[in-house]
Amino acid sequence: MTEVLLGSFVIVALVVGLAVALVGLRRRLIPASGLDVAVNGALHLAARRGDTLLDVLQDGGILIPAACGGSGTCGLCRVTVPGPGAGDPQATERGVLSPRDRRAHIRLACQARLRGDCAVEVPEDALGAQGGFLGTVTSARMLAPLIREIVVDLPADHASAFEAGAFMQITAPPFGLDFATLDLPPAFRDDWEIAGWRSMRVASETEVTRAYSLASRPEDAGRAVFVIRLAVPPPGQEHELPPGLCSSWLFAVQPGEEIQLSGPFGDFHVQPNDREMVFVGGGVGMAPLRAMIHQELARGSTRRIRYFYGARSAADLFYAGEFATLAAAHPNFSWTPALSDPAPGDRWTGATGFIHEQLRAEMRDHPAPEECEYYLCGPPVMVSAVLATLDRLGVEPGSIFYDDFGA
Repeated sequence: MTEVLLGSFVIVALVVGLAVALVGLRRRLIPASGLDVAVNGALHLAARRGDTLLDVLQDGGILIPAACGGSGTCGLCRVTVPGPGAGDPQATERGVLSPRDRRAHIRLACQARLRGDCAVEVPEDALGAQGGFLGTVTSARMLAPLIREIVVDLPADHASAFEAGAFMQITAPPFGLDFATLDLPPAFRDDWEIAGWRSMRVASETEVTRAYSLASRPEDAGRAVFVIRLAVPPPGQEHELPPGLCSSWLFAVQPGEEIQLSGPFGDFHVQPNDREMVFVGGGVGMAPLRAMIHQELARGSTRRIRYFYGARSAADLFYAGEFATLAAAHPNFSWTPALSDPAPGDRWTGATGFIHEQLRAEMRDHPAPEECEYYLCGPPVMVSAVLATLDRLGVEPGSIFYDDFGA
């Protein structure tokens, strides 16, 4: 027995001693301070070895967006790191960044750990973005079975002139929600009962931050308009998988409540030229495209503008009356909604099929589809199908712009 105890003591002592030695050696070989991070060639931030670029930048007041908690999955915290100061790209980055991105020295700031002095280039909007402020919900309404519009009054000292296509981050506090308590509009109650969404429950013990595109129009000055899709689990797995945390909380907020925001961010904007514009959207990809189209028409733009929007059934089609009104008032704008699976009661007489099919049917008769600019936002499968369609139409990648953080 004595030998066992003595042996255990020796092993523990060796492990502790080795750990202490390694820590001491690391401190000698890798000093904990003295690094300089040069931002956009002008601002300099102090850092330590092992810090992530995201932490250094955010601690320095540069609001690089990040909505995945530093796991490297959302792809929002993209920065350019031309030198070796942040080491080699991690495996998580290779799963998000394209070979073209990596050749351009694009990194995910949350995955880039400092090894030496570092130069980094960040988007200009990150330098001017505001974070950690509160807005007040002024209205909330459901537009479709899983889509809710939320309008937020911004504080008086916050800049409210957004460039269309931008997004903001919303932070949900710890919460618990029983979906049976939601007050649903009569038009959508049957959909929820049939799908089993009313039986869902969700809870979060920590804050959760997600990015949402702004759907704000010029007349919404002083307010931020969001179109939120509730992320629900696949059919039959409502009790095995939880719904989206932030979107669940947003489906329960009511007018008068406060929301924590940061931003705006993003570089998905209308290009300043006279080329014809073609917008293609689906789901809550509606949000930035709506903002862009309203911005252009309000400016008095004479550019030809086409908008193709795909939905499953009439219940999923929203803002349709708004765009029909715009098309009637502006000869240079056309609106083409298409339903992929219209319900018998929809009495739908418009276009049917997937939206990339409708796009191909119209643009193949265009005299020069390759001369147009294309703006895409929607579910990843839709964006992929549209990109393949545009490739067959001879459109170069440089004429295609899309929001790649999901919709």
